[in-house]
Amino acid sequence: MDKKALNEALKTSLPVILGYLPSGFAFGLMMSSLGQKVITSGIMAILMYAGAGQYIAVDFIKNNSPLITIIVTTFLINCKHLFYGLSLIETFNKTGRKKPFLIFLLTDETYALLTGTVYPKNVNTNQYIFYIAVINYLSWIAGCVLGAVFGSVVKFDTTGLDFAMTALFLVILTSQLKTFTTKYPFIIGAGTALFALMVFGKGNILLGGAIMTVILLVVLRERIEKDEQIRTNH
Repeated sequence: MDKKALNEALKTSLPVILGYLPSGFAFGLMMSSLGQKVITSGIMAILMYAGAGQYIAVDFIKNNSPLITIIVTTFLINCKHLFYGLSLIETFNKTGRKKPFLIFLLTDETYALLTGTVYPKNVNTNQYIFYIAVINYLSWIAGCVLGAVFGSVVKFDTTGLDFAMTALFLVILTSQLKTFTTKYPFIIGAGTALFALMVFGKGNILLGGAIMTVILLVVLRERIEKDEQIRTNH
């Protein structure tokens, strides 16, 4: 075990850990409120590992929706990972046998850390990014299981708990705003989200916004990187 890389990964992942534990806890509580067993929450956390997908699955379970509906909706929600993967191809190709695990362990928050963090010097990069992914994964599982256990013992009003994932995204956004010197990605993201909402509507804003954001970032990539380099040097 590379302790130096692990320590650095823990420092980097701390905001996500502090977000995943309560968010996963909220998911476990909601599952328990529906009469689901602790093991069900644990299995979903281990196999799905998709915060938004799991939260939506709670509503589907509550409404007794068909399994095919859950599968298709979850797939559409996670289509954004196709675009995430494009920007991490080179990074993941260097990780050898860890690559399949990193692909599975890629989430919005992990992606944000891997692309928005300055990698520490004198640390094995492959180990560093692998530890980040694993730490985040274990944090999510722990939160989901603990929430399910607590919910199975204590009756809890889960109203409003579905806002936990939104709060986590806001924490990640705030952290990145402080890290990045250029604000182009954030302006592009906010602009395309608003445009997608008006054009595609609430039901398709995620996929439409993701596609538009990736296209704009690819087109403006050189300009963004050049601006970031100039600001960093100053």
